[in-house]
Amino acid sequence: MSDKKIPLTNCNTWIRLAYMVLFGFLLMVARLVIAVVVVVQFLLVLLIGSDNKNLRNLGQGLGKWVYKTVMFLTFNAEEKPFPFDEWPSTDTTEGYSVNSAEDSSEEDIEDGEYVEAEEVVDDDIPSFTADESESDEDRDQPLK
Repeated sequence: MSDKKIPLTNCNTWIRLAYMVLFGFLLMVARLVIAVVVVVQFLLVLLIGSDNKNLRNLGQGLGKWVYKTVMFLTFNAEEKPFPFDEWPSTDTTEGYSVNSAEDSSEEDIEDGEYVEAEEVVDDDIPSFTADESESDEDRDQPLK
């Protein structure tokens, strides 16, 4: 007989299972916290017109933590996420605020210039077909 161990008896795998159960439970709790953050942020935007920076940072940190946790649970990473590692750092974001209709003007539109329908000329539309100056005889000739 050989001295090879059966993977079923590997102690590290069973310890990882315990961590996976713990992080699976924490992931369910994180879903609930994210749902609360989403609802509170939406209500804040409705009521006061802008979001809360602290809740935005919490949401970003939770999103990164969820990513690291899923990577651990799916065996794509060996590093255990928070609380066994540092809480993920957050990046500064601009946030969201509601602009009232009076504050915005037509000058704020940067996507392009509005063109009236009667201003459009057929010459402005590019054609990818044969040039109109070609005669019918030239079009009927086979390509060389």
